Amino acid sequence: MFVQGCPFVCSVSDTSRVSLTLRNLELIPVNELARFHMGVDGSGSAELAVSVRGPSTELPVKVTGNIHSGFTAEFTPRDVGPHSISVEYNGHPVSGTPFVAKAYDSKRVFVGALPKGSVGKSLQFTVDASQAGEGNLEITISARGHNIPTQVHPQGNARFTVSFVPIEPSDHVISINFNKESVPGESTLVPLYQVS
Repeated sequence: MFVQGCPFVCSVSDTSRVSLTLRNLELIPVNELARFHMGVDGSGSAELAVSVRGPSTELPVKVTGNIHSGFTAEFTPRDVGPHSISVEYNGHPVSGTPFVAKAYDSKRVFVGALPKGSVGKSLQFTVDASQAGEGNLEITISARGHNIPTQVHPQGNARFTVSFVPIEPSDHVISINFNKESVPGESTLVPLYQVS
């Protein structure tokens, strides 16, 4: 007597043959091409499937290359937030995936009005990075090429109050970077103001 459907086939793949280079995707800017490399050890056929799911939708992914030189996957994040990258080899998930890349947008960091002030009197302004995604905010203030001590006070939800005390009656330059990208906007395009 035979069991209906016999013989059964069990597909087995060695996903350890696939190596991924994903570290460069921990923080990725929106609206810029992101890419990573996939290598497959050995010869023979390999079917790689790559998918990227953003905060609200699946993204198109372009995969180029071959089994000898490796494959490159490219996609462009459109929204701030987590992007889940999945890679399958012959229908089986590759170790290290899904990998979560965090997309950010430095254009969504907002700087409050920059004050005018007097030497020796504390000045404050605000920085709101709550819509920019995950990342590192760097703020430096200088006068005549020398950095001025600056205090950054967290207000919660990626909002900050920045304070400093002008030390001389000259223009002070305020530089704000998010993930090493300059924060755009009126207040940083003309980062000088007169301290009188």
